[in-house]
Amino acid sequence: MDWVYLIAAGCCEVVGVTGFNQYANQHRRMGVLLVALGFSSSLSLLYLAMDTISLGIAYAVFSGIGTVVSAIIGVLFWREHFSFRRMACIGVIVLSIAGLHLSGGH
Repeated sequence: MDWVYLIAAGCCEVVGVTGFNQYANQHRRMGVLLVALGFSSSLSLLYLAMDTISLGIAYAVFSGIGTVVSAIIGVLFWREHFSFRRMACIGVIVLSIAGLHLSGGH
């Protein structure tokens, strides 16, 4: 269950980052709400995940999920620059996260 919490924490982090982007670019108040809900949920779930997952593994996976999903959302929805090199680097992050999970990093 702790890995589910960790994945959810990474996804909630993306909600917070999306809120930052909305507020910074469009000054929408909804952005502030997304920041508050996204980051508070994210940190609460990260806390729960760290019940059995070590700090180093948990934070690496948490940040990796946030990085990968934010980059993909940026390309798909905010017209950020797409390149195959960028996507290859994101693929390396995904493989690294999978490797940490498969290595039994608890």
